[in-house]
Amino acid sequence: MQLADVERLVGVPYCADTLDCADFVVLVQRELFGRDVVLPDNRPRGARGQVALGELSRPYGHRTEEPADGDLVVMFEGGRPAHVGVYLFLAHEGWVLHSCEQIGESVCHRVRELPDWGAPIEGFYKWV
Repeated sequence: MQLADVERLVGVPYCADTLDCADFVVLVQRELFGRDVVLPDNRPRGARGQVALGELSRPYGHRTEEPADGDLVVMFEGGRPAHVGVYLFLAHEGWVLHSCEQIGESVCHRVRELPDWGAPIEGFYKWV
């Protein structure tokens, strides 16, 4: 993966009703990897949706200890799996591209920095 491919997806506005972190993962999968990921129509959104994301994400992938570009990343928020992003290997290290409610837009964080942002990784998942 090249940084130039990712840059156009950094700064996309977050919206709890129309483009939360799960919607953003779907967008990234389509735009960068050509994957058609479909989420349940009736999934909860906003704060309630974030709590459900950990469980909703599990059927979409198989856990891996060696993530690759495009893999699903499930992160903890408030002590429970409640946030998702996309793994990328850029500049010789792991990064996570995700839509961040606190910042108000999509961002790319180094994997090693996520605990400092309050979002330690629960696991990496290869798409089914």
